[in-house]
Amino acid sequence: MALKSHATIIDDVQSLLGSNTTDFTDAILTTRIAEGLNELSQYSPHIVRETIAATEDSKELDINSVKDLLWIDALEFRVDEEDREWRNFIEYFHNMISMEIGFYPSDTDSGIDTDEALDASETGVDCDADASDAIDVGDIIKIESELMYVTAVSATSPYPLTVVRGYGGTTATTHVTDSDIEIPEKVYLYCAKAHKVPVVSDLAGAATAGYTAGVITINVDGLSTTGTLETGSTFTVASDGTNTHYTLIQDTVLSGGAGDLVFTPALAEAISEDDVVTLDNSTLTPMLETLLIDLVAARAAISISTKFINTVATGGVDVWRDYLTWGTTLLGLTLRKLENEARKYQKPYKILPRI
Repeated sequence: MALKSHATIIDDVQSLLGSNTTDFTDAILTTRIAEGLNELSQYSPHIVRETIAATEDSKELDINSVKDLLWIDALEFRVDEEDREWRNFIEYFHNMISMEIGFYPSDTDSGIDTDEALDASETGVDCDADASDAIDVGDIIKIESELMYVTAVSATSPYPLTVVRGYGGTTATTHVTDSDIEIPEKVYLYCAKAHKVPVVSDLAGAATAGYTAGVITINVDGLSTTGTLETGSTFTVASDGTNTHYTLIQDTVLSGGAGDLVFTPALAEAISEDDVVTLDNSTLTPMLETLLIDLVAARAAISISTKFINTVATGGVDVWRDYLTWGTTLLGLTLRKLENEARKYQKPYKILPRI
């Protein structure tokens, strides 16, 4: 669990740099921290599980909808089996994956059809029969070429499904009555992403309404008045007995301390209005926090050294060289430690053969 907030990390970096807040202002270090997170994540990334739909009769997966992707660390297909089914894959051009499997994915006909025409914005899909035995919360369904994510299933006529439209990068469009509702197979992608440290000061808020398990959007207030919660930031819900850390899959722009959090995985348990929602200080471990502070301080010292070339500062004519030497030495030590951290990410599982 992360121990330090963004403000505390800035204080620690400034302390390493001799408490020089004139050259190393909060604004400058905020930029350096963002750069440092990207560099650190190349060694020891934040791993996020993304659920995407396989395409029927194709081993190819479109990953354009995965945001802020550094690389795919692992792939699981088929999913939710007693023995995890890890697969080899080839990634092409950062937007396509080919699974190394000896069969083709297939869609399942749910046996349920739409009982109304749909426009491109409706999030309630009336069904011609009770879909609760065929379709579960958290399923991805397909109507024609559009994917939808199911957040609620009703067993009461007109048996509506509550859905997120245009899921997985597909386009929300119109559909006629009696359209087949199909269920594509799921693929779990374990995605390496850059770590995040929220810049906002108020990290604890509250749900503005009650929400059922399975939703992927909740509204929260009581946070910082303004600011942006970046994609990849994580949060917990105090009443959630699963202790799940949810990851934002799109930026949340706060207004009046409130905003919609859109996240993965889906909400594990129902929550009530005013349940406490707390953003994590960061996605870093305590060790990575320490290395981030060292990395940012080293890069900042090297960068500032050029300011003192041909300048006689209080410390003499060698101030530029002192900053450069100190920063370069600390950088070398920090990068070696990051290389050691990277070795911890050996895949501890068996890859299935192409069958």
